[in-house]
Amino acid sequence: MIPVRSVLATACLLAAASASGAETRVLAPAESDGRALVAAVLGGRSTDLLVLDGGYERGLRPGAVCTVSRAGSPLGSVIVAESARSRSVALVLELAAGASVAAGDSVSVRANPRL
Repeated sequence: MIPVRSVLATACLLAAASASGAETRVLAPAESDGRALVAAVLGGRSTDLLVLDGGYERGLRPGAVCTVSRAGSPLGSVIVAESARSRSVALVLELAAGASVAAGDSVSVRANPRL
């Protein structure tokens, strides 16, 4: 089970991170690659939120499980919590021992094993 702060605190962080303006949700173009860079890390007591520099237009959807990596080496897993046209917010699920996420790290959507 994922340790999560109070629902209100998480909702406030999501609202603050996605306050880039009201945007219409659109489907990604066929050439979207499901990749984005970490724009900011919002630290919390039990988990971190990542602001991603990519959203629907890059193929990032709420609920998508992604791998976060640096220089090609995987650091851990995140799940997209909210997505707008060009910005997303992801919740850190797990990190490798001693790993930390920083602005500039890469996030890519994992393939769905059920397909």
